[in-house]
Amino acid sequence: MRPAYQEIVALMRSRGLIPEKSPPAQNADRPWFVALLQGVAGWLAGIFLLAFIGLMFKPESSGAIFTVGAMLLVGAWALYHADRDAVFLDQLALAISIAGQFAVAWGIVKDESSGLPIAATLLALQIFVLLIMPNKVARTLAALFATIAWVFTVRFLLRPGQGEQIFFDGGHGDHALMLGAWTLPLAWALTWVPLLALCWWLIRNETQWMSSSLRRYARPLLTGTLLGLSLGGIAAEPFTVFALGIESMGMPFSWWALFPLLSVALAMFSAWGAFRVRSPALLGFAVFAALLHLSRFYYLYGTTLLWKAVIMLAVGAALLFAGLALQKQVPQQEPAP
Repeated sequence: MRPAYQEIVALMRSRGLIPEKSPPAQNADRPWFVALLQGVAGWLAGIFLLAFIGLMFKPESSGAIFTVGAMLLVGAWALYHADRDAVFLDQLALAISIAGQFAVAWGIVKDESSGLPIAATLLALQIFVLLIMPNKVARTLAALFATIAWVFTVRFLLRPGQGEQIFFDGGHGDHALMLGAWTLPLAWALTWVPLLALCWWLIRNETQWMSSSLRRYARPLLTGTLLGLSLGGIAAEPFTVFALGIESMGMPFSWWALFPLLSVALAMFSAWGAFRVRSPALLGFAVFAALLHLSRFYYLYGTTLLWKAVIMLAVGAALLFAGLALQKQVPQQEPAP
């Protein structure tokens, strides 16, 4: 058995699945509350560091703000690169990285008032962070934020004039839609179909990219995109609408009112993807997101209770069918003799 084990280890090292040298043993004795305190300390240190930089340099121009943000990103990269299972350094690097991203984005789009260039800039910035940061959590967050930025990029591209008040514009103003009433389904397709195709390809080819160096990027990209799909229509709507829905409460019912139910389908696809990649936490998040989308639809649109009951029954039946289909894919274990 020992020679077979050595051969397997040598084969895995030759394919780059494990490092050439055994990594140092991780400290498994660290209590969870110590790790939590170290993480909080990292964020506090990051906040104090940012305050110190702001007081010392006092950046006001776009170039100065961009320079400070770039320096913060370089510092975060160095901390991630030097990290050796240190929770404090990891959280400090994350805080500095997020602050650097905000500063770089602010330095680029400081004088912009249109939503399209802002969303496109944030999308490019998140892709850049995904490629350069040597940390799985940072790459996963970058993939999630890139998904949300992509949603807004398509939204503002097909709805010229919308976006000057991204978080306070309920979408009911007099803005010209590029294709009239068909802008909504076209925007949905252009927004989510590429992301669905990307996730499907990554899931289908998991065995190929897991055996190559692409796994460092593919796994965080898949996880972050599945999280973005779970959020679905929430990420696609302004803050006041998806948070409270006060302005849109009781919207007259029509066939277009059923459109947000597609967010449930996106969350269920994310749940399927989480099941395929064996992630219980991601699966639970997707199921919670699906229930959230369904409850938002129930309270947001005004129609009779009978129609709402029929719709809820249909969606519940669809979810039950999806659960049974997933259960059939699990190989049944034969009972031990």
